[in-house]
Amino acid sequence: GFNKSHSAAYAMVTFYTSYLKNYYPAEFMAALLTLEKDNTDKVVRYVDEVKRMGFDLVPPNINRSDLVFSADNIDGREVVMFGMGALKGAGDIAINSILNSRGDEEFKDFSDFVSRIDSSKVNKRVIETLIKAGAFDSFGYSRHAMLEQIEDIVEAAGKAAQAKKMVIGSLFGDDEDMITIKIELKDMPEFDDKEILEFEKGSLGFYVSGHPLDKYRETLDEINYTKSSDFDTLEDGSETLLVGQVEGIVQKVSKKGNKFGIATIMDLHGSFELMLFEDRIKELNEDFDLSKPIAFKVGVKIDDFGTKFSLKKIESLKDAKTEKLKKGKKKEKNLPPLQIGIEFSNDDKIIYDIFDIVSHNQGKRELKLIIKSKLGDVEIQSGYYINPNAEQLLKNIQSLSVI
Repeated sequence: GFNKSHSAAYAMVTFYTSYLKNYYPAEFMAALLTLEKDNTDKVVRYVDEVKRMGFDLVPPNINRSDLVFSADNIDGREVVMFGMGALKGAGDIAINSILNSRGDEEFKDFSDFVSRIDSSKVNKRVIETLIKAGAFDSFGYSRHAMLEQIEDIVEAAGKAAQAKKMVIGSLFGDDEDMITIKIELKDMPEFDDKEILEFEKGSLGFYVSGHPLDKYRETLDEINYTKSSDFDTLEDGSETLLVGQVEGIVQKVSKKGNKFGIATIMDLHGSFELMLFEDRIKELNEDFDLSKPIAFKVGVKIDDFGTKFSLKKIESLKDAKTEKLKKGKKKEKNLPPLQIGIEFSNDDKIIYDIFDIVSHNQGKRELKLIIKSKLGDVEIQSGYYINPNAEQLLKNIQSLSVI
């Protein structure tokens, strides 16, 4: 009965979501992005899905965006609009304040914007984040010009707030001219595309209007490689290709005096780190153009502490197309739950000691607690999964018994 009821319920959820994605695709993806807006890895994957479905994910717009992601129609084209509430460094309080000030009437220009907002909630940091994200592009100024003159914008907003205070109780309090502050910015040449994309990544968490690797997409599609968002699908003992552009290498020295480096590599779905020995760093610098994507053939090792890669080869995208990869072994069945026995007591210190260990050493083996008393034993499913280190630490607690 349990299996049948659950399969029926999941079938209904599958039907509902499939229906919505098919008939309301923009709204469905907007809802999905809103749900996962704090999980950058999933958001990047869904952004890729939005593009695959033929929709554009549009950067935030001060006059069209809501707090959350939303579906919109721009010039007869269905798009998914970025929610201003997902901006890094803005905050829901500031964005809600802007939305309340906007109401049903769009902001005409910067003068209108600074005159209507509550500057006590919308500070310099919020305005800077909105500029970098492209929210004010519709006002006709380059992002370069707005950032260079952000002090003037903030000062104008402060003057507008002061004017609002002065007209309270005044005979002319309803006169909009009394609380409207005029501001004109000098326009400047725009930043180059690379800088704009970096601004977007900093304020949005990922690239929206484009990606530095977009011009290589056609070539990348011909390679059988693993994106950073799919690392959890890899099998232990397998080989795979990782493809991306090297953003930087931090060189270090091991305890034995050996030089190595940690390379940060950007792919279409995010970034990952790869350890390189000294000879590999030299190979990268001498034989490859670091401004272009590079392929890394790696061995995959999966244990209780996560997924690890061992570098086997560095190669060009052309060579990566024909690279042969070894398949991994299917994972063995999970270990049986670790059961620990605790004598019934009013002293709760032991529980805190157990919690401290398991919360800092989570892994893949289930932990069960057996509370022992004269009346009988009570088995408790802890809800925690631990690694071998936790098992050893638990064995060291004298008042515990591992069953």
